This record gives sequence, structure tokens and C-alpha cells, in this order.
Amino acid sequence: MLMLAIGFGSAAGAGAPPDDRPLYPDEPLERLQYQGRARPDQAAIELERLLAKPDLPPAYLLDGLLALGVLYVDMEQVDPTNAVIARVEQIGRDGNDRLQRDAAVTADRLRAGLLRNTGPLARADALLDEAERGLDAGSPVLLRIACLTTHAGIKEELGRFDEAVRLYQDAIHLSERSARWRASSLLNGLAYTLFRAGQQERAWQINEDAKQRAIAGNDWMSLNEVLSVEGMLLADQGRNAESLQALKQANAYARTAGARRDEALGLGNISDYYLRQGDYKTAYATAQQALPLARAMHFSQAEQLAQLNSGLALIAMRRKDEGLPLVEEALSQYQRSDEIVSLAETLDDLGTYLEAAGYHSEALIAFRQHRERAQEAFQRDQQRALVELQESFDAGRRRHERELLTDDNQLMQEALRQSELRFREWALVTAVCGMAVLLLLLVYLRTRATQRALSSNNERLKVQTEQDPLTGLANRRHLRRLAAQGDRANDARGTLYLLDLDHFKRINDHFGHAAGDAVLIEVARRLKAVVREEDLVVRWGGEEFMILVPAGQAEQTELLAQRLLAALASLPVLAGTSHIAITGSIGFASFPLQPHQLEVPWSVAIDLVDSAMYIAKTQGRNRAVGVRRLPADSLEKVEAWMKDLEAAWRDGVISLVEFHGPEGVGQTQ
Repeated sequence: MLMLAIGFGSAAGAGAPPDDRPLYPDEPLERLQYQGRARPDQAAIELERLLAKPDLPPAYLLDGLLALGVLYVDMEQVDPTNAVIARVEQIGRDGNDRLQRDAAVTADRLRAGLLRNTGPLARADALLDEAERGLDAGSPVLLRIACLTTHAGIKEELGRFDEAVRLYQDAIHLSERSARWRASSLLNGLAYTLFRAGQQERAWQINEDAKQRAIAGNDWMSLNEVLSVEGMLLADQGRNAESLQALKQANAYARTAGARRDEALGLGNISDYYLRQGDYKTAYATAQQALPLARAMHFSQAEQLAQLNSGLALIAMRRKDEGLPLVEEALSQYQRSDEIVSLAETLDDLGTYLEAAGYHSEALIAFRQHRERAQEAFQRDQQRALVELQESFDAGRRRHERELLTDDNQLMQEALRQSELRFREWALVTAVCGMAVLLLLLVYLRTRATQRALSSNNERLKVQTEQDPLTGLANRRHLRRLAAQGDRANDARGTLYLLDLDHFKRINDHFGHAAGDAVLIEVARRLKAVVREEDLVVRWGGEEFMILVPAGQAEQTELLAQRLLAALASLPVLAGTSHIAITGSIGFASFPLQPHQLEVPWSVAIDLVDSAMYIAKTQGRNRAVGVRRLPADSLEKVEAWMKDLEAAWRDGVISLVEFHGPEGVGQTQ
């Protein structure tokens, strides 16, 4: 994520110099590409006519087919896109080496576009990785921009925000050599990626740059795009009235431009706004207004958003049987296309609205699935970072080996030379041999130093991969490694606590992400102050913390739960000039399970304390719920009761203990 904090130069920074280029050059191909953003169907018809003219230069024809194929991809028309790909490949077969390379890249770009619509995204990602290896400084600018922007969108949906930012950055620099509208649109795409990555301040700067460029050019389509992102940024800051105004103004610009597809998508965004404000009836009505327009334009993205928001609104209005199938269809589509980020976001929303409507068991399942998907995206990033770091170490090791080999060759050459001189000067031979011994010693010492450095790097890599960079706590990778050790590696041992900060999203929304980070750091400090040195405190993910305590008495485990609650709520956290009150909800249990000393795997143990923590949430938060007795003699019974742990508790099947945290100690100011 370090890439997200790097400046992007004048091409992507606020206050960029005035752009004196026309909105689009006086050239039919550029004009039709611009018009295709609002009316892709009409632009495609005109492009077909333009490309049917005889004696067009092959390079120009290839550019035109790329533009036409992009329009068909955007309209989700598979057969016309494949027909364009066939024409592109024919140009490659008939052309020189340059045309062959450009045609191959163009065809792969269009295939990747189709895969982006249908999935899986991993295949589209691999296809563009291969295509971009065929690009160089001599490749057409429009082809390079098309590959980079499509690839950026795919990387974003796969959760690889740093790579998406880099690709957008490259495309923005190239766009300064093409039509003016293209830079504004790319800046807006970069701003949206930064917003989804949690970089709100930088997203504001980039989006404002895009906005000023769009205003200067009377570019209605770009204004529609930048105001849509502006509305999301305003909502994230809690400026709700301004957010709604920006979203409605964005839709007005879409209507002015005649972009009915974007109008349908804009209605979906407005529906999403009402949904998050708790106005479920208006959210549902707005989503239903977007549906027929999206279907008329054959725009599946807008239709999917409207269906999803309709389903969430129905669930929130306690009409789960009607709403849940609509949401599940969206989830299935995200799953099929491998859109991990959208899948995780939708599961989080589903859990939120199920909980708001009182469907607690279903909400727990949704939140668990959300955690799994979010962790999947995190693990992909971690794995990629580890591979890159390991490759760096391997490259260093190979470099050292080459240097040692060079030294060895030099020694051999020196020995041959000394052999020729042996008959002339034995004394000199002796001296040279002494030098050789010294050089061998130096080589040996250097090898040992290299090995120590590599060992140190490997140890540092291990620490980095098992430590949370923000709080300094161990992460879940460290806990899992510890859990995998010992004679009974698969079975949970000791007392496990799962702590989740209450209403943490509100802290980020009202005080900003910097304040949220300060809260997480302070919570980590307080937790470590309460537990013993031999106890393990883990940042489990987001605002969740896991504590593992070696086996102890039941009274001690319950006392620790009370102390953890008190430590959290004892004093507000100071973040800048703000005093932020915090509380947490805790679920805990000791393993093996009493009274039958039942051994359970770590995965089941974590799910059990997660269920107990969720009960603490539903009971009002700022409390701890522990599993005191769970009279199961088999793993199957445990898993059956976990499906609705609260009901099993109410029925007296299991025994839970509940503690309340201190009330009203720390106040938010």
C-alpha cells in the first residue's frame, strides 16, 4: 500500500497547469470515442461506417477496431466483439512485425474486456499481463492506455489497489498526449480506486483535479463521473446533504449528455445513499426506478446494483424472503467473476441490514463470510509481498554467488600464472601462495557474512509476516503457526478471547481514519497491559483482537474478561483534539470444552468464541459472553449448537456467563 501515498506529479496532482488542448482533436476517430462514452450504440454504428471506407491505413484501421471493440465490450455484446477480434487478427496476419505485435495486444485487450464482464477476473488479469509484455514505446498510445485502464480496473476488483494505482498513473501520463477528456476520466478512475483503498484525502485531491478539467472543457460525462465519486467521498465524511446533492447533480449531467446507461447507474448510487441513511422505502423506490432503464440499455452492472439495493432494502424492511434471493444473485455473480472486493463489501452490507432487521443468526453467517473474503484478499496481497521480498533475497544471493565465482576464477588464473613463474622465483611463488591463502580466507569470511545476512533477512521476513505493522501485535499468521505446533496441533488449548470494538466504523466516519488508527494502537497497548507476558495478544483483523491464554481456572478466565472490558472503557482515547470513548464486545471459551473435556479443532474454537462475541453484540455491546459449559460429546453437536448459540443458551442446553462493561466512564468529545 506504500504506492498509494506516493505523489503522481503534475499529471495527477491538484492544481495541474491549464490544459489548452481541445476536448477532442478534429478527427473522426477521437470524436466518436468521446461520444461513445454517452451513446455507445450510436457511436458504434458510425464507427462501423468509418471503418468500412476503402484504403484506410492498417495502423489507423487497427486503432479504429480497438475503439469499436471497446464499445461492444462496454455494451456487453459478445458476438460483435468476437467479430472485431477476428478482423484485428487478420490485420496482424497481413501486416509487418509491428502490426503483428499491436494486433495481438489489441485482440488480448478485447478478450480481457469480455472476461472482465463475465469472469473469472484472474484469467483476465493473466491475459493482460501477457499482452502488456508486447507493448513498448512504439506501440499506439490509445492501445497502451486501453490496456492499462482495463488492467487497473481488474486489479482493483481483485483487491490489489497498489498495482491499480500504478497502472492508472502510467495511463494518466500517456493521456497527456491524447484528447483532453481522457485525462479527466482517468483521474476520476484513479480517485475512485484511492477511495476504495481508504485513501480519502488523496482521492479528494485527484478528483478535484479531474473536476476542474471537466469544468474547463464543459465535459458533461466527466462531470457526471467526478460528482459521483465526490458524492461518495462526502458521504464517507458524514456530509449527507452535500453528498445527495452531488449524486443528483451527477445524474443531471448524465441526462444532459444523453447517457442513459450512466443515468441508470446514477439512480443506483442514489438508491445506495438512501439505503445507508436508513430511508429504506425511498431506497427501494429509487432502485426500482433504475431497473427498467438499466434493462432497456442492457447494462448489467447498473441492473445488478439496482437489484442488490432492492434486496437490501427489502431485508431492512423485514421482507427477507423477497430480498434475500436478490442479494444472493449478486453474491453469486461476484463469486463467479472472482470480484473479491465487491463480494466482501456486499457480504458486509448484508450482515449489517440483516442485523438491523433482527435476523441475527443470518447476520452472523454473513459477517463470517465477509471476514473470510476480506482475509482472502489480504492473504493474496501478503503472499504477493512475500514472493516479491523472497525474490529480492534470492537475487541478492545469486549476486553474491556470481561474485564468489568471479573470485574463484581469478584465483585459478593467478595459480596458472604462478605455475609458469615457479622455475624463476620460488620466493615469489611462496609470497603469492601466501596471498592466495589470504584471499581464500577473505572469500571464506565474505561467504560467511553473506550467509549471516541472508539468515538475518529470512528471520526479519518471518517477523514481518507475523507482525501487524500498525499496532506491533502478532497477526493471525503468527497465531496459526503456533497453533500448528505441538503434539496435538489441530486441537485448541487454553482460553481464547475474541474482542471486537463497538461502532468502530463511526469513529472512522466522524473522526477520520487517522483517529481510527490511533484508537487501534491505544487498544493494543491497553490489552497488553492487562494480560501476562506469556499470554498472546493478536490483531485478528480490522477492529478485532484475539487473546490466547494458557489453561487456567474458570474464575481467572472470567475475571480477565471483566478486566479487559474495564481497560477498554476506562478512559477515552486522545486523538488530536478529540477524546473518543471506546467499548468492546468479547466472546470467550476455554478448551478442551467442559464438562466432557471435548477436544475441538482451532477453526471450531474460533467460530465458537465468534458466536459468543456476536451474542454480546446483540445483547447491547460493551459486554463479554463466555461459554461456561457446553455438554457435547461430539464435534457434530458443537457445530449444530453453534448455528444458533443464543437459542441453545435460552433453552438451557448450554451454560453461558455474561459480564457488563463499565457504563459512561469515558465520553466522546
